[in-house]
Amino acid sequence: MPLDMTGDARYESAVHYRRYLDRNDEVVVVCVQDFDYHDYEPHRFVDLAAFKTELEAGAAPLRPDDVVQQTKGLNGDTVAFVQALRLLQAIRGQR
Repeated sequence: MPLDMTGDARYESAVHYRRYLDRNDEVVVVCVQDFDYHDYEPHRFVDLAAFKTELEAGAAPLRPDDVVQQTKGLNGDTVAFVQALRLLQAIRGQR
């Protein structure tokens, strides 16, 4: 089972902003609504936080604890572990 970092924000119909790991493994801010989530890979959202503005999303500290917490229930899942490790490395590189 892959890591799912979409969180409750995936049900939010209002426009909001999330941090996402792009194809170059860099953290970027994306603008989404509930119907947009199918266009994104659930394991590439960097944390569970959602923001009202792009500025807030870009300025807020990244939350590696969200990644760690999401992996606790996935004991023995190598794919999820590798995905979490990639997210944590990206977060570390942004600090």
